[in-house]
Amino acid sequence: MAANHVTILGAGVIGLSTALYCARRGMTVTVVDQKLRLRDGCSFGNAGMIVPSHFIPLAAPGMVALGLKWMWNPESPFYIKPRLDRDLIGWGLEFWKAASKRRVDAAAPILRDLSLLSRECYEDMGLDFGLVKKGLLMLCKKQETLDEEGQMAAMANALGIPAEVLDAKATAVLDPAVTMDVCGSVFFPKDCHLSPSRYMAALESELERLGVVFRFGFEIEDWNSKTVAGGRWKLLGVRSGDEVVEAD
Repeated sequence: MAANHVTILGAGVIGLSTALYCARRGMTVTVVDQKLRLRDGCSFGNAGMIVPSHFIPLAAPGMVALGLKWMWNPESPFYIKPRLDRDLIGWGLEFWKAASKRRVDAAAPILRDLSLLSRECYEDMGLDFGLVKKGLLMLCKKQETLDEEGQMAAMANALGIPAEVLDAKATAVLDPAVTMDVCGSVFFPKDCHLSPSRYMAALESELERLGVVFRFGFEIEDWNSKTVAGGRWKLLGVRSGDEVVEAD
């Protein structure tokens, strides 16, 4: 077994992205996944948005009341089947405690930095997956909504994320394809998007070129580990049936 051998559990977007950075640093990499081949799931079924404009965490003031309203509607953006479950209740209490202005103010710069760094990483990957850097246009049909988005734009600019409030005429100039009746919009030029399926295909192709080994259909049943200093334990490998994939 070569030194610096890394075994990554899961061939989704996080697993393959991790594998890419490990392989480019000269590590020997094996990726295992219980599915025979990934062509579905969250890594494919998402909007592919890289959005520095989304710097407000989900747990924010007002979200608890909105969530309680939404959770009774299976078609809402936020649905949890109502049930008496200790873990669910515990999670709800933690969410409620996190939904404060203080926590939002503390989280916003962190989410900004994470999103801007992610954008940088996608730009520097050198892979062809259709990264589109045209920004994000938030269209508003009502003045009340435009005013709310305008406040978000002011917060974004204060954080160093460019944002511009546009009236209906300026919106039409920026994007002539907009045919719906709007009173204005907010433009976030740093936002971009990609095709998730193209990104996953490009990752897989590049990893194969770099010599990364894929073990699809590998259902993990157990793992090998040892105790190290401080009473902690170190993972040495994973097992499926009689087969073991080791790691350093």
